[in-house]
Amino acid sequence: MIKKTFLFLFIFVYSSFFMIAQDDESWHCLTDEIYREILQTNPDALKERAKLQNFVENYVQNIQKSDETYIVPVVFHVVHYYGIENITYQQIESAIDFMNKDFNLLRADTSGIVETFRPIAADCNIEFRLARKDPYGNCTMGVTRTVSETTFAGGEQAKEAAPTWPPENYLNIWVVNALPHGAAGWSYYPGTAPYGSDGVILLHDYVGVTGTSSMSHGSTLTHEVGHFLNLAHPWGSTNEPGILTNCDVDDDIEDTPNTIGHTTCALSAVTCGSLDNVQNFMEYSYCTKMFTNGQSQMMRAVLNSSVASRDNLISEANLIATGTNNDYIPEICVPVADFTGNKKLGCEGFSVEYNNLTHGTDQVDAFSWSFEGGIPEISYDENPVVVYDVKGEYNVELTVANNVNTNIKNANNYIRVYNKQDAYTLPYTVSFETDDFPKITGNDDNDFYIESRGQEHWKQTPYGAEGKAMRIINKRNEIGTKNRIYLPNLRITDTDNQIYVSFKAAYGKYGTADGDRLKIYVSTSCGDSLRIVDIISGTRLVSSYTSYNNTYVPVPDDWKTHSFVIKPYVLNGENLRLIVEVEAGEGNALYIDEFNFSYTNSIDNIQNSSLISAFPNPTSGSLFLENQLSGTDYTIQIFDTMGKLLFETITSNEIYDASSIIDNKPSGLYLVKIKTNQGNKVIKINKTK
Repeated sequence: MIKKTFLFLFIFVYSSFFMIAQDDESWHCLTDEIYREILQTNPDALKERAKLQNFVENYVQNIQKSDETYIVPVVFHVVHYYGIENITYQQIESAIDFMNKDFNLLRADTSGIVETFRPIAADCNIEFRLARKDPYGNCTMGVTRTVSETTFAGGEQAKEAAPTWPPENYLNIWVVNALPHGAAGWSYYPGTAPYGSDGVILLHDYVGVTGTSSMSHGSTLTHEVGHFLNLAHPWGSTNEPGILTNCDVDDDIEDTPNTIGHTTCALSAVTCGSLDNVQNFMEYSYCTKMFTNGQSQMMRAVLNSSVASRDNLISEANLIATGTNNDYIPEICVPVADFTGNKKLGCEGFSVEYNNLTHGTDQVDAFSWSFEGGIPEISYDENPVVVYDVKGEYNVELTVANNVNTNIKNANNYIRVYNKQDAYTLPYTVSFETDDFPKITGNDDNDFYIESRGQEHWKQTPYGAEGKAMRIINKRNEIGTKNRIYLPNLRITDTDNQIYVSFKAAYGKYGTADGDRLKIYVSTSCGDSLRIVDIISGTRLVSSYTSYNNTYVPVPDDWKTHSFVIKPYVLNGENLRLIVEVEAGEGNALYIDEFNFSYTNSIDNIQNSSLISAFPNPTSGSLFLENQLSGTDYTIQIFDTMGKLLFETITSNEIYDASSIIDNKPSGLYLVKIKTNQGNKVIKINKTK
């Protein structure tokens, strides 16, 4: 039976948003925040909740119990960025199958239900079916796939990227890569969801029992759909199990004993005066096996209520409209072409393994690939391997067909192929000053390359150590989100000596989390096959502690210089490409600037380096180089930031006038390298006019 409690109604309303924490995460509660949100965005929520409460009580008391099986049409919206979150159709089918076993007492392990609760373990007679017709009557497999970076943030943004199908016709389930606050998923109760949000959202590895998920996560969807059909946790409508005061609150279901709630499988627990139903699907115990008869009555009553149009879901007219009625004969749907490659950039001669990701149908009769600049140029294999021998940017096209229709996907400039000889020579400085970033002004054969994840990415900013820099505002990214920037290719002409790299970074941190981590990788194949060389985090990285509300902008003293050495054994070829990756960890903003590369063991390896100088610096035109070291001749070399040698001479003069070389050059950064018999020194010159 359903209990009548005013306390249930009040608490039930303001906790209408539930989350299941991952089993390796701490528990989180958003009760107050969500309650305020509901009152602000849905002022009729209280009325809808009261209406549903009255209906359920009347239905349970006055309507004769029926064994009719209620069928609920389902659509999965997979929001992905070509990562592991783009789960297979087979994994989604396993989720539907597992949920149907949960709801209908068909699991193989029901014999393990604690003896006290076996008599009330319910066959709910509720079946979930993937829709076979979309809202426009077109053929569907009950799955949509949307490419969007919102998968790394989850929540309402992902729902906006993959819009809701009419909730009066479908149970909408969104699948994403990440969710806020360590959640595995959540659902709204009937009558509380903001417009376009009604349904369930889950992490990919909590969907079904195959693919990226597991048996231990299989009933998470069952739990969330329980919320969708108005079930609370057995300890009441909070997200805080294990609290003694939970004994004073109830879920308003007669046959679920009061409990403080469990996160472990304590089958003999007695926390509120009677044996706890730890195996209930609405628990957090990870050994769940059953709903009770009272919970079944609640859910079946809700499916007969007009609140949030739950009753329309199971209507015969809706089953026919969604292709989920018993008499429906499934059609063959039109395929939707899609693919990904295991690599997108590399030096001439690298190969790419293509993975066909065609979806939207269970029948594909033919694949036809076109690879601009590739060998082969044409393939009819499902998952071909292609070699790219000539530098350039190339398109890839896939055409798929079945006996219904064909579909084409064309990815422009999908592949980047570089020639090692087009790279810059050392010494070299990356200062992010290019006007058409990520292209490099005046050079079509080399560039920056960015891999983006989450809400915020690497972007050019004017707030550099000198001039422009790169910045990422990680306070808007979920913890663990990774963003990369590939610096331009360098050509290695000396593989006997190590390479010294230095750069500047400024990082503002807030909160008590570990903070962002900066990882440096090198590639000797133009960005393919990465090898990590440095990790910078903690106090080594932090420049300043700041608040969340204001975006951190560094002052001059905030810039820290970091350096590392690339050993000769790493350099197995002519190419070197540095990749900078930041992993979000509740930072505010991170800036990087002025990457310097040199063959010497340090930028300044002369013991008495103070005896070598350049002045004035900055300069508007005049430039003098002073060498106070006694001895023989020394060499002067001047480079631009692209690594191009502009001038070279050998002199014995203590002061050398280089004004004529620098005066007619455009403003910007230049490198002066002075090579003596005691070592070398590199000086960065800032030309201002």
